[in-house]
Amino acid sequence: MYDLLITGGHLLTMAGDGVGFVENGAVAIEGRRIVAVGPRAAIEANDQSRRTIDATDRLVMPGLIDAHMHSAATLARGLAQEVETWMGSAYGPLIRHATDDDAHLWTSLALMEGIAAGTTTFGDYEAPMERLVRLHLQAGIRAVVCQGVTEIDWNQRERWIEQGWRPGEPAILDPMVGERSLAEELALFDRWNGADDGRVRVVLGPIAADMVSESLLLRCQAEARARGTSIHLHVAQDPRENNATLRRAGLRAIPYLDAIGLLAPETIAVHLSTATPDEVRLVAAKTGRMTCCSNSIGIIDGVVPPARLFADSGGAVALGSDQAAGNNSHNVFAEMRATAMFAKIIAGSPLPLPAWQVLRMATIDGAHVLGIDQRVGSLEEGKDADLILLDLTRPPLAPVVLRPARNLVANLVYGETGANVRLSMVAGQVIYEDGTFTHLDRDAIMAEVNEAVGRFETAACADPAIGKLPIVALTDAGLI
Repeated sequence: MYDLLITGGHLLTMAGDGVGFVENGAVAIEGRRIVAVGPRAAIEANDQSRRTIDATDRLVMPGLIDAHMHSAATLARGLAQEVETWMGSAYGPLIRHATDDDAHLWTSLALMEGIAAGTTTFGDYEAPMERLVRLHLQAGIRAVVCQGVTEIDWNQRERWIEQGWRPGEPAILDPMVGERSLAEELALFDRWNGADDGRVRVVLGPIAADMVSESLLLRCQAEARARGTSIHLHVAQDPRENNATLRRAGLRAIPYLDAIGLLAPETIAVHLSTATPDEVRLVAAKTGRMTCCSNSIGIIDGVVPPARLFADSGGAVALGSDQAAGNNSHNVFAEMRATAMFAKIIAGSPLPLPAWQVLRMATIDGAHVLGIDQRVGSLEEGKDADLILLDLTRPPLAPVVLRPARNLVANLVYGETGANVRLSMVAGQVIYEDGTFTHLDRDAIMAEVNEAVGRFETAACADPAIGKLPIVALTDAGLI
């Protein structure tokens, strides 16, 4: 007896090398896991079910994977665009007026946005993570989280300047700060890794080569290996990182990481924005895993991340929304479209990164990059029932054409926004259906969000330095 039978919809199982299309298919679920997938007639003939979901006129597919995000940065959505250095002249000065007490509200916004657009797995890179990981569990989603390890205390910036440090120079590293942040990361792992039968995984997150010393990077690697987990590392994200490693070690960031042994299978390399082609090939050969954040890097840096080259070099690519302060959204459909289109525009050809390949980046390849592909990423017997249903009766998914060629995947990648997601499920539990969140109270969250925004506005407006920011000048001029 099946606990649940989802039947009558078209399936994209993502099993095998393509998209695993099944016309008029069914997915049978017992408890948390999928126990049968295939043509409707065959699945229905094998057993009965306690509950049935009629998926007629629906597309059934694995939930999307947002492999890299900073959920609590949602407060600054839309406040860090059209500036040369988004961190120094927009996001950084503004976010200092946010408080950790409100971080869970911004994370709640990010999760609701992603869930409603079909994301079921979130790779959250945020601090303080202790309270946020509880929110991930409450929301019912799957999470691969880390808090981030750094040896930089940005609150000491004024003291650095008094000591002769100048903007543009490598930040000053403080071993005490590093020890404290690593201890917090390890405590997070010991407390939460594997929670709810593996629905939460914890990885280690040394932030970047310019923010962590060689000795601490190597300690993070050793701790990750001892715990059987991954390292989630920003790699060659911006010129600042290369500048710092050149001054400290005489090497650009990627050759430096290779020289000390950090380019290894346990490392997930995020961004690669400033990597040369040879450096991209090196990372692909050594780590095999990359997360691409096309919209974020495109908007804040005007750069196309090297997803195509990394994939062509044999590596697996995942997609991430990064942070709403620069990207403006947490929507993996938007990441699929941007990643595919950027590759075509750069090449001057419609052929690179076809829709089916980018859809795999958002599902099974993304699961592989996060190290959870044995559990999720495709609809297969024995895997957890993480899946979504989309309405096929409305554009851009309608009309559905199956013969002589199918249009589902192209319309999904190039047209869909997530507005047609009707149901999201994680480990056999419905977390979103027809606009309603099962475990989150949207109205109550929004009431608290509005109060927190008021506190932020009051604090930011009281800071004389904020009035000098480019974003404020654009606001005063009526241009935004």
